[in-house]
Amino acid sequence: MYLFLFTLIYCVLTQIFNLSYEISFGVYLIGLGLIKGLSSGEIKDIFNFKKTRDVYKENRFIDSLMELLSLILIFINTYIIDYEPFSPFEFVYTFILIVLLYRFLFWGIIRESKKWFHKES
Repeated sequence: MYLFLFTLIYCVLTQIFNLSYEISFGVYLIGLGLIKGLSSGEIKDIFNFKKTRDVYKENRFIDSLMELLSLILIFINTYIIDYEPFSPFEFVYTFILIVLLYRFLFWGIIRESKKWFHKES
């Protein structure tokens, strides 16, 4: 839930400060990627090089859903910043990008960030 709230606040701030879509999308993904990278012990944990079933068992349904909603919210925010209608190719490209980012980078960010934040305190 904290990730979704953080994403919502981040989207509002990018709208208030009128940031470009490249900066708003890039900073968010790079920042969360760094958090996941710093908190992961092995490279297979960073990029989810495990079976999908095993990753799902580790992350649980609610955390997986919040991560997916956060990623979709960032895509919607970047689409709102620089609104142009999608062509069919761009729609398919965006859908494939969401699936790949979610499966191989974003899925598990809550679990890994919990490890990192609990380790420091």
